[in-house]
Amino acid sequence: MNTLILITRNTVFILAGLVLVACASEEAPLARSAETATAAPAAAAVGENRFGMQIEQLAENVYAIVSPARTFPNAENLGWNSNAAFVVTREGVLMIDTGSSLAIGEALREMVRSVTDQPVRWIVNTHVHGDHWLGNGAFLADEPEQILAADIVIGLMHEQGAEWVSRFNNMTDGVTGEFEPVPARDAISETGSYQFADLEAVILRTERAHSPGDLAVYLPQTGVMLASDVVYTGRGAATFDSHVQGWIAFLEEMSALQPEVVLPGHGRPAGLESISEMRDFFQTLWDIVEAGYEAGQMDYEIAEHARTVMAPFEETYPGMSDSLGEAVSHVYLQVEAAMF
Repeated sequence: MNTLILITRNTVFILAGLVLVACASEEAPLARSAETATAAPAAAAVGENRFGMQIEQLAENVYAIVSPARTFPNAENLGWNSNAAFVVTREGVLMIDTGSSLAIGEALREMVRSVTDQPVRWIVNTHVHGDHWLGNGAFLADEPEQILAADIVIGLMHEQGAEWVSRFNNMTDGVTGEFEPVPARDAISETGSYQFADLEAVILRTERAHSPGDLAVYLPQTGVMLASDVVYTGRGAATFDSHVQGWIAFLEEMSALQPEVVLPGHGRPAGLESISEMRDFFQTLWDIVEAGYEAGQMDYEIAEHARTVMAPFEETYPGMSDSLGEAVSHVYLQVEAAMF
């Protein structure tokens, strides 16, 4: 039997297949409390779901499905390594990201169905990396009106989609399988306020931060920021496709909105501090690499110094030091380019 746990206020109810748990105080309702959202999340475990997915309620009508994986897609995590979210409106569901495969998308759709029987009418794909959009095809049965992504991302999806499917299939020893990817079709060309039935969503677009054409979705009615891979918690950030100065600027833009709950692309939900911590990490990294470059050092020389100076970040981003050398190399090229 499927079990749904929703956090309400100061009351515990038990019904057939439904448990309602009170965790929020009168002074700080869950819908506006990042601390409560991370410490005592609402969760719904679907027994038949082989991925072990759970729903966590971040605010009223706002739900997250958080992957426990802290690595790239592999056979052990069945390819599921990224977070997704959905928002229930009066006239349908807004879905943010759809996972690394058709099977993961189907499992996510089941999770939505455990909360509402309304169709997924709108999908936002936050960026081009396949672990955030290859599940789009699972939602076609809902006949979504829009599948949104940044304008520059849609073309990249068409170019890279088959490669992402093949890459993940190889990385997972065939678990994610072969299927036809479904790219986004509706372009976001600039930051702006968008209306989805009764829901207002501010979609922030950047030219390049974590990757080309990153999007983040802010819900002003609830104070929730669906940050995708612009924010990481509990692990080091992937920089292979990044533009660090753009990343820092985008984090500052997000921080200016003062969100109370932040859902990263990878890791546990957190508060506003997760944005400032990520910004501090990249600003420190940039400053170290820039100083080393100006001193005539090579990237591998800078990496040794960076491991020492940035050691305190290991507590916030466990395993960060394992990929720090690679991150230094990526930033080194960007610092060099910025000099000309």
